[in-house]
Amino acid sequence: MSAFDDYIAQLRRLDDARRTADEAAAATATVAETLGQRTQRLTEQANATRTAVDELARTARTAPPQRTVAPAPLGDPHAELAAAETDLHTATTELEEARFLAHRPPWLPRWRADERNGLVYGAFALACVLVQLVVLRTVRADGPLGVFGLAAILIAAPLAAFCAGWLTIGVASRPRIGDEQAKLERNFRLGLVVCGSTLLVACFGFFS
Repeated sequence: MSAFDDYIAQLRRLDDARRTADEAAAATATVAETLGQRTQRLTEQANATRTAVDELARTARTAPPQRTVAPAPLGDPHAELAAAETDLHTATTELEEARFLAHRPPWLPRWRADERNGLVYGAFALACVLVQLVVLRTVRADGPLGVFGLAAILIAAPLAAFCAGWLTIGVASRPRIGDEQAKLERNFRLGLVVCGSTLLVACFGFFS
């Protein structure tokens, strides 16, 4: 190898070493800048989430959650940021869940309206059946009330059960957050069918 070739090889090695040093310095600067940017971003997101939680609690007319003391630093900034991102993701998920539940009825919030209303009407219909059976066993058609009085009681019981279910749904199905003038879904036909079906029991017991 000539002296010129050796000189060219030396220049290439020096250029490679300089390029490697520049890349290492740029990578270090990028990591430092990324840590700062991530910290700033997480801080802004945490403040926004905290404000949203307080606003939701105020709108729902409930006490905001208590603030917990931050844990001791781990020492490793990457581990600190990873833990902060995990906590922030969990807080954001719980906030969305709280927003969903705040716009739902406080009683059985995950149920559909027809399922919840069916349970309410069904409970009052069951009570109605019990009342009708008691009346059929204790009140005689040839007694003071007569046939028409007994029939009136048996017919009035389902109507009372329907009205009681209607009013109960109006109280139990009103969400914490929502328009006060919004029309609640009470399933009018479902209530009539469930409560009115008790007349079959009454008629069977009346004519048997």
